[in-house]
Amino acid sequence: MGKPLFKTLTVLFVAIGALAICLLGYRQNNQKQYEQRVAYAKTAISAEKASLATIAEEIGELYSNDDRTILKKDLEQEDVSKLVAKLAAIKVSADDYGIDEDALPSDSQEIQDQKSALDDELKDAEAKIKLQVATDDLFTKGVSNWQKAENDVIIKADLKDTDVGNVRENLGFFADDAWKDLVKEYLGYADAQLDRVAKLDESFKSMLKDDAVTSEVTLEKYLAVVESISQVRNEELKEKYAKLADSISTQMGYGYYGSASTSSSTETYSDTYTDTESGTDSGY
Repeated sequence: MGKPLFKTLTVLFVAIGALAICLLGYRQNNQKQYEQRVAYAKTAISAEKASLATIAEEIGELYSNDDRTILKKDLEQEDVSKLVAKLAAIKVSADDYGIDEDALPSDSQEIQDQKSALDDELKDAEAKIKLQVATDDLFTKGVSNWQKAENDVIIKADLKDTDVGNVRENLGFFADDAWKDLVKEYLGYADAQLDRVAKLDESFKSMLKDDAVTSEVTLEKYLAVVESISQVRNEELKEKYAKLADSISTQMGYGYYGSASTSSSTETYSDTYTDTESGTDSGY
């Protein structure tokens, strides 16, 4: 009975020894791999400095002015997305390399801060592009110039005050700069045109009821409405109000106001349009 027990113990000790050797080898191998990752991280992170410098230059090229506020002409979301992906591929943290924080090179925190700052700049550029797209969507043909405000925009026929308000609310999250002032100007142009439309709606509501003229109609009011219609930029809205004016002129015998009049005024609206950023205008 002693021999079988001895054999069993021998096998057990051999197995334990083999397991210990395996564990020791595994630990040594892991330590070696860890040291290799640390060495690679130190080399790679130092090399990433140049990559970050390159991306910083490319971010600067997204803008048309030195203080990086006005986005360059024809900049698209895809242009920024490519830089976002390029920056994300740069590894500068301990987690990126699977090592401890204290194993990072001494200047790693500075490099991480630089990457974080560039990431914030790209997020700002992305947000600006999205808001420009939202502003473009207020107008029939969008904004023609994102470098300098031009009062040549035409609101969509179904535009509402709330549409402009939503863009203005989102604009409030941005820091004050030249770009923000630019967006404000375009929102002001939209406000002014909406104000004209609202006043025309109010005037026709008082002068027409069930397609018949009311006692509110006077020649002075009619002429003021006709003048205001000539300043309406959206052709769909202009035609709508022209028909209402025709109805009043026919019933009151004021003379003809129709498409011929609206066509001639369309050619010169950019010269006579006087709406301001605050939404005020002459007449209606």
